[in-house]
Amino acid sequence: KRHSSDDTKSSRILLVTGHLAAHVTNVDARNDDFKRIMSELEAQAPARFLRPRRNSDGSLVPCDGSHLLGSMDHIFFSGDLNYRVDLPREFVERCIIDIQKCKTKSTHMVNDREVVGELMNKLLRRDQLLQTMASGRAFPNFSEGKISFMPTFKFDKGSPHYDTSHKQRVPAWTDRILFRSNSIRVLEYNSVPKAMHSDHRPVYGSYRLGWGMKRQVKKKNRSKSKPKRERTSTARREGDDH
Repeated sequence: KRHSSDDTKSSRILLVTGHLAAHVTNVDARNDDFKRIMSELEAQAPARFLRPRRNSDGSLVPCDGSHLLGSMDHIFFSGDLNYRVDLPREFVERCIIDIQKCKTKSTHMVNDREVVGELMNKLLRRDQLLQTMASGRAFPNFSEGKISFMPTFKFDKGSPHYDTSHKQRVPAWTDRILFRSNSIRVLEYNSVPKAMHSDHRPVYGSYRLGWGMKRQVKKKNRSKSKPKRERTSTARREGDDH
């Protein structure tokens, strides 16, 4: 909350971390996990934080998460969300190898950047989470920073190599930071490839948030309003293998 001579500004911020259902085919289960988490958070929220909704007869409106989502100025939902890439492993690996070759060239030509962009788009077009958000099946009105880093799952622990076990899991962006806000700027969104202590790679983001609701304060002598200020928030997430 920030006070000035003319008004009081405050922002309601909700930070949620979750570990959604695993395995490539369980998209619906992951979507249901999101809905369940938001519904349970809404039901358990203290009345001083979120006033319960009531019907005309005074009975409580069932919690489905929508009231909580609509009452916040900024929401961050991060974690091992477990959404996968619906492509064959061989194709994904080939794209990753070609992207890495372009990025490690001593001279970065415009054509190389275009090739990297095209290869990334081929993978991201089959990203289950982006498809889910676009269809509205879960995470309504959520957004995400631009993904320019390599898939964060699944690595051999202590190694830069993707899963060499008999399961041969398809590399995917399972670790994500999503946000829902009317006033936000993504400053940075990236992973940490050199952090090899897990079979995931950590993901972090930095964000600049605008103020939420504004309440006028009545005063006899009002001074000039001060310029608007923004705040910067940093979110980090690393998943565990399941």
